[in-house]
Amino acid sequence: MSSHPFRQAARLLLGVPTDGIHHTLGRMLALAQATPLCFVAVTGPDAGEAMSVLWRRGYDRVEAARRATCRAADEQSDVLLVVGCSTIADARAAAASTAAMLRPGGAMVIDAGAFLDQEPRRALCEDLRALGLEVEPQAHLSAELLATRPLSKREAA
Repeated sequence: MSSHPFRQAARLLLGVPTDGIHHTLGRMLALAQATPLCFVAVTGPDAGEAMSVLWRRGYDRVEAARRATCRAADEQSDVLLVVGCSTIADARAAAASTAAMLRPGGAMVIDAGAFLDQEPRRALCEDLRALGLEVEPQAHLSAELLATRPLSKREAA
């Protein structure tokens, strides 16, 4: 993290922690309403560290997600965490390449704490909607973006 005082102040106002991934993961898991019984996929530059933290917290069903490449991996994850992306393009690519792994009703949470301006976060929310995910209208105001994969009409009935 940059030590520039304005950057630090902006991160503080957004609620982005300054002491590592532990608090960020805690907020991401709470936002997704994840429990240790969930199947969790993790992608992004900080995926390895996040997986380690999750295992220590008792999440035994954790896997690294790089790209949904086979039908066996599709729709298996309850939660998909995108951690450590430093650019909107990286976060967008990570979300697009792994979204098929998310089961209907599952939650994707993107660590957007590195994106201090609302416009890039708003654009990322629109990109998630274009992928067919549901995103709350005010999601761009948070340091973590929540998107859910809608249930099919048959599953919703």
